Amino acid sequence: MEREKAISVAKVIAILLIIGGIVILTVTILYFLTASISWISYLGIISGGIMLNIGAAALFLIRKLKLDIKSSH
Repeated sequence: MEREKAISVAKVIAILLIIGGIVILTVTILYFLTASISWISYLGIISGGIMLNIGAAALFLIRKLKLDIKSSH
């Protein structure tokens, strides 16, 4: 039971990371359209991309882990 709770919490965190990464990337693109390009813009792209990639990798690993749990029982 504890393992299932940990997996569901990790899945929620991964989804929040994906949403946060998409929001940061969207805001940075809108900032590019309205203001001049500065080093903060590049920081937004890098941090949004990293958050998006970490969330996607976590979801991939969670799905793989769930398949391993179902096949072992």
